[in-house]
Amino acid sequence: MNKNKISHPALIIWSAIITLLVLSAVKLPVIPYINSYSHIDLLQDLKADNKPAAARVKLPQAVNKKDSIFTGLANVFDDSSLISDYADNGAATMSAFYAKLNNLKKANGKVRIAYFGDSYIEADYVTGELRNKMQKIYGGSGVGFLPMQSVVADDYQTIKFGSTTSWTDNNFHNNTQKRTLGLMGHVFYSNGDASSQYEAVNSNKFKNIYLITGKFADSSATVSVEADGKEEKIAVANNGAVNKTAINTTPVSKVKISCTNTNLPVYGVSIEDSTGVYIDNYGFRGNTGALSLQLQADMMKGFQDNFKYDLVIIHYGLNVVVHGDTNFLWFNHTMAKLIEKVKTACPGVPILLISTSDMSYNEQGTYITDPAVPVLVRTQNEIARNNKVAFWNLYYSMGGENTMANWVEGDTTYAYKDYMHVNERGANKVAGILLDKLLHSQKN
Repeated sequence: MNKNKISHPALIIWSAIITLLVLSAVKLPVIPYINSYSHIDLLQDLKADNKPAAARVKLPQAVNKKDSIFTGLANVFDDSSLISDYADNGAATMSAFYAKLNNLKKANGKVRIAYFGDSYIEADYVTGELRNKMQKIYGGSGVGFLPMQSVVADDYQTIKFGSTTSWTDNNFHNNTQKRTLGLMGHVFYSNGDASSQYEAVNSNKFKNIYLITGKFADSSATVSVEADGKEEKIAVANNGAVNKTAINTTPVSKVKISCTNTNLPVYGVSIEDSTGVYIDNYGFRGNTGALSLQLQADMMKGFQDNFKYDLVIIHYGLNVVVHGDTNFLWFNHTMAKLIEKVKTACPGVPILLISTSDMSYNEQGTYITDPAVPVLVRTQNEIARNNKVAFWNLYYSMGGENTMANWVEGDTTYAYKDYMHVNERGANKVAGILLDKLLHSQKN
C-alpha cells in the first residue's frame, strides 16, 4: 500500500523558509568576476527602520564631499572632473591625441578610437552618441567596427544589421576550440551558409566597407557580396594575424555578406570613410576587464596595424561592484595586466581609463549609491596614476552620489530601473559630458 504523502508539501515549504531565514542571517561569500548580488533578507519588510529620518531621505544630486561615504576619498575629487593625464611619455599623452583631433580641422586625416567596455556601451550606447557628436565637429561617416551578428543588434540606433543565416559564434564564454578571438571577444565561422546584412539609416550611405578576418589555413577564400542588388565574389586577404579586405568602395545603402568557407575566421566589418573620427565599440556584457586578458597579443597587434588607433578607452565597473565588498585588489591587478597588454599591442598610443558610473542598491525601500562605488572610483584613479595612463571620473562628472536614483526616478528618465544602465537619453547625456571634458581638458 502507498504511504500517505500529504505532509510532503508542508515539509518542503518549511524547509525553504528555514533555508531563507539562515541566508538572511549570514553574509554570502564574495565571488570576484561575478555580477553583484543583493543581500537576502526575508524579514526586511517586517523589521523596524531604526535609522533617523534624515538618513532615510535621498541626498540631492549635487555631490557633498563631506558625506560619510566620501570620507577619505579626496583623490576622487582632485580636479573639476576634467581628464587627468598621468602619462609621462609624450607620444602616449592625451595632448598628443588632442593635437591629432585639432589637425582634423585643418587638413584631411583620420582619428580612430578603440572603446573597451561592458553592457554599459553594448548596442553602441554611449559610443554611438559620442561618435555622432564628434563626427559633426571633426568629420567622418560610418559606424566603424561591427560584428557579424549580435544579441543586441536590434537595439542599435546608428545602423540596421543582423545575420540572415547564423554564424558559429566563438566568444569569451564559449570557445572550447580555443580559437583566436577578436577585440570584441568574438570570432565567427560560417556554418556552411552564413550571411549578414547591413543597412544604412536616415538616408545615409556607406562609403567604404571592409571585411575583418583572421589567418586561415586554406590557400584562398572568397565571400559573396551583394551591394544594393549587385553581387560579386571577393577574394579575402590572408597576409597576417588580422586582415582587412575592401568589399565595397562606392556609396551604397545596403550590403549583404555571405560566406560558405567553414575555415575562415571572421571578426566583423568596418564601415567608414577615408577621413574623420571613428569609434569602435568593443563592449562585452558581464566583462570586468578580466575576460579581455584572454585576447592574444598577435591579434591585438594585428588590429592596431590595420586600424591604427590614436586612443584606447578602457571603461569597466558595473560588474566589478559587489554589494558589501570594497576590496578591489584583484581588480587592480586585472587592470594593470590589461593596460600592459594594450601598451604592448599599441605602443605610444594614449590610454584613457574611465571610472564606473553611479549605481544604486535598495536600502530598505530607498535606492541609494552603493557604498562600494566611490571606493572603486578612487581605486580606478590610483590604477591610472600607477600605470601612467589618463583618467576621467565619470561618476563625479555625472553628478556623484545618488545620481543614478535621480536619473531613474526623476521627471525625465535617463536610466533603466535596474539602477545601473543608462537609456538612450542617458547615453546621449553621458556622451555629451565626455565630449565636453575632451574639449575642455585640452585647453588646461
